[in-house]
Amino acid sequence: MIYYVIRHKASGELMPQAKKDRGYSHWNPSHLEHKFLSSLGVPRLIDTRRKATACIVQWAANPNVERYFINDWETGHSEEAGLRDKDDGRTKDDLEVLKINLQIWDDG
Repeated sequence: MIYYVIRHKASGELMPQAKKDRGYSHWNPSHLEHKFLSSLGVPRLIDTRRKATACIVQWAANPNVERYFINDWETGHSEEAGLRDKDDGRTKDDLEVLKINLQIWDDG
């Protein structure tokens, strides 16, 4: 079975599969504060090279964002005010598509 994976060139890290296929904007191994909480710990397998390339384009176009809040010190409540881009220097050239062949071995 042929699949495609996305590798971060500098670190060699493969883009991991995420819960519910969301949250990839938070994956950037070249950023010092790299953390990817929704990772399942296995590589993301993509069925076509075209989809993998599109994934890289979207990853580069959608930088990590952070939520910011407004605090009401009188009541002690905070309210989400919105999102702002957090530029982490990513570019499409940081990633590459690799073709892999997944084989099933019968040890029996």
